[in-house]
Amino acid sequence: MERVVGVLKGVRGRTFDTVYDLFFTDKRIVAAILTHPSDFNDINRKIDLGRILIGGSPGEWAVKKRSLDLIESRRSAFADKTVDEILAMHSSNMEIDYENISCVSVEKGLVKKSLKLALKNPPGVKVSFSLEKSQIAKAEELVKKVLPEKAK
Repeated sequence: MERVVGVLKGVRGRTFDTVYDLFFTDKRIVAAILTHPSDFNDINRKIDLGRILIGGSPGEWAVKKRSLDLIESRRSAFADKTVDEILAMHSSNMEIDYENISCVSVEKGLVKKSLKLALKNPPGVKVSFSLEKSQIAKAEELVKKVLPEKAK
């Protein structure tokens, strides 16, 4: 049975409003959505005169509140699930098999910090997750555990 080695919580995906928990197993990484832009379509569609005039809006508070609620409820739902069940929970969840990774690095720049995965197939494709400074040590630890020979 597939075993979870560790979880890197709250990394950002392609856009700042896509947030994942990354499950590192003994075979693959599963990126499980916590928040996705589609979770806020009903809020973001509304035109808010207050936002236009003064730069803030109740809609922004609604997005923040919903984000926190979604993160809590989705993490709770992950608790008793297998990795395959977690993968199936959201259409934007994804998996990356370790065999398909040619190189992995944890970037520690002044402005941008990230976990970068270079894939074998399709060739030349790189997957990147933005990290907070506080997540770097955990990311490095997990990469050393599961992909030491591919770490850069």
